[in-house]
Amino acid sequence: MINFMTCVKCYRDIVSRKCASAFFSVPLALLIASCGAEVKSSRPNIVLIMADDLGYGGIGCYGNKTINTPNLDYLSNSGIKFTDFHSNGSVCTPTRAALLTGNYQQRSGMEGVIYVRGETRKLGLDPSQRTIADFLKDVGYVTGIMGKWHLGYGEEFNPTNFGFDEFYGYLSGNVDYHSHFDGSGKHDWWHNSDSLEEEGYTTDLISKHSVDFIEKNKNKPFFLYIPHEAPHVPFQGRNDKAYRFSNNEFTYHGPVEDTERAYREMVEAMDDGIGMIIKKLKELNLEDNTLVFFLSDNGAEEFGHNGGLNGNKISLLEGGHRVPAIAYWKNKITPKLSNELLMSMDLLPTILSITETQTDEKFKFDGIDFSENLFSETNLEERPVFWRYRNQKAARYKQWKLLITEKDTALYNLTEDIIESNNLYHDDNSDAIYLIKQLENWENEVGHADKMLTN
Repeated sequence: MINFMTCVKCYRDIVSRKCASAFFSVPLALLIASCGAEVKSSRPNIVLIMADDLGYGGIGCYGNKTINTPNLDYLSNSGIKFTDFHSNGSVCTPTRAALLTGNYQQRSGMEGVIYVRGETRKLGLDPSQRTIADFLKDVGYVTGIMGKWHLGYGEEFNPTNFGFDEFYGYLSGNVDYHSHFDGSGKHDWWHNSDSLEEEGYTTDLISKHSVDFIEKNKNKPFFLYIPHEAPHVPFQGRNDKAYRFSNNEFTYHGPVEDTERAYREMVEAMDDGIGMIIKKLKELNLEDNTLVFFLSDNGAEEFGHNGGLNGNKISLLEGGHRVPAIAYWKNKITPKLSNELLMSMDLLPTILSITETQTDEKFKFDGIDFSENLFSETNLEERPVFWRYRNQKAARYKQWKLLITEKDTALYNLTEDIIESNNLYHDDNSDAIYLIKQLENWENEVGHADKMLTN
């Protein structure tokens, strides 16, 4: 019996007329059907790892000399290191919505943060939205999320209602790394939709459950989404004490005084877990059939490392949304640097392409498929991209970036001025005029801020 990859290779040859005389009228569906059950097992696995508040200069392969990240450095040296990759948002919730749906977060009303207190706690990702997990589950993938959700607290917003077969982790923006209480003093650790009492350091638990998921599903195609808490505050290393509980007052950052030490340990613990995942893939001979992709959800806070960029988390300056990103696939991806302008939302259409997952024509994505750039030197078609958060708007096309705030309108040439120090804006600048018009068109299409969660 021929396997799935043989089917696909033959079909591609057919399309290119290399074997048209014998098979040109044979549809792909018939070829795939002849492969039977082997279709499912031949599909590539996807491991998608997201750090939380990790800035552009936050790990060794992006120039950090103070934090030891040998496993991420290994992935970068053996894969693709992206230099112009951006989170869709400069804060947590928006980027996660865009990542999972393949669209600007504004289309699902998730432009702002869902907080543990106040009215936003009642909100969540629109249940009508379909996620990467939904699409892959439809074609036989086992799907798991281990870590941070932050797209709704109510049971109707649980990850298991958005295509994920298994969930271990927390629903809020951050938890005490040891007690697992959120910022409102509620215990926030779950297995699927059930509250779970489980001892352990959050980062290590996320890594443990990720490895267990891979082991359990080694004979099936799987999609594993690992949204880490690290290095989001509170400042807590493995040996720091728990401090959040239901009956006490506590600060946002926690009581640790040596914050540099704790922050370093938080990043390094995440890297340790990534090493465990790579080791498990090697042990199970799955590396050749698994794409591992790493990124951050936004830039670092002021105490983090943004690689000399201007701005931090929340800001729409580069430091708020230009993030580290790495793609690794043994024997499929050739090591290189990629300077392509990419966004979090681009991962969904790319993953669907790599897994050859077809979707109904009614599903249109703002994100683009950049899979050709993963496997060749093909340059992607250039396009404008956009950000909006609170009182800030930004648009980018090629080297030009427009930034509009309450105080100013700025135009930067990022090729010459990546730290955004030289404002080139003036009213008759054709590049500024073009970006302003593109931004206006985009807002009219995705909706204006007064119609969605924006805090």
